[in-house]
Amino acid sequence: MKKLKIAVGIIACIALLGCAAYGIYTQVGAIRFDDITIEGVPEKKEDTTRIMSFNVRCANDGEQTITNRSKVAVEMLKAYMPDSFGVQECTPRWKRIFSYKLGDKYASVGKARDPYGPFTEYSSIYYLKDKYNLIDSGTFWLSETPDKPYSKSFDTSCARIATWALLEDKETGLRYTHINTHLDHKLDHTRDAQMQVLIERVLEITGDSPVVMTGDFNAYEDDSVYAVALESFDDTKYLAKVGDDGPTFTKYGTHEPTGKGAIDFIFVTKGTEVENYKIIRNTVEGIYPSDHFPIVSDIYLK
Repeated sequence: MKKLKIAVGIIACIALLGCAAYGIYTQVGAIRFDDITIEGVPEKKEDTTRIMSFNVRCANDGEQTITNRSKVAVEMLKAYMPDSFGVQECTPRWKRIFSYKLGDKYASVGKARDPYGPFTEYSSIYYLKDKYNLIDSGTFWLSETPDKPYSKSFDTSCARIATWALLEDKETGLRYTHINTHLDHKLDHTRDAQMQVLIERVLEITGDSPVVMTGDFNAYEDDSVYAVALESFDDTKYLAKVGDDGPTFTKYGTHEPTGKGAIDFIFVTKGTEVENYKIIRNTVEGIYPSDHFPIVSDIYLK
């Protein structure tokens, strides 16, 4: 009995030390920003809809921790105030941050891609809840069985999903469908197969409503995935009256692929008029919102 009490005491001490260590660990590198100013935000015209795609990065990377980066990310989102935005690598921790910091403005939809609890990821869509009614929404898997939760196919490294939301402007009644996804990062043939599933399902879901499709496609413009997307949609980058160009995955400014550009895209229904396309490159005291630059477009929906 005495040995049992000692053992229990040791386990309790280890648990307490672990909790303490975790608390210290989560504070390492935390930066106190006196003020965060997001410059270069384009003026949004009244009759446009602002769409953003944002891979938020699921992990901590040295000083580029979620604690630090989320402060920049939240202020960036407040400055741009998109009508809806799609996020990739959105962990439960990111969801809590967005709920706490932006919950007064935004509601969200989307299911977890796998059953791994705090380690799972979402491809959630956030939308201005005072401006839009959520008419319908869903999540499907980029597999041979899209409606089967957590399903995997095509040699994918992990389960991959797409989330969609049909939104209706409360004042005008105008509707659009926002699709958001994150394709696999390893094999070309995996992404090709996932893209085929994505496009087929999108065309089934959207009907006659205008479509915006955001995501980290892990593919450049010279890849087949991009070509498949352009069979049904247009890239806002090339429709914009005011444009931008350059890579969107930069690994906090350390990775500039020669001759390569974006792997994050905002696609829209063919024939859509686009006011602008912008890569958001803001940093604060060397801290980035993510290892990807967010991208944003103001579009005219019909």
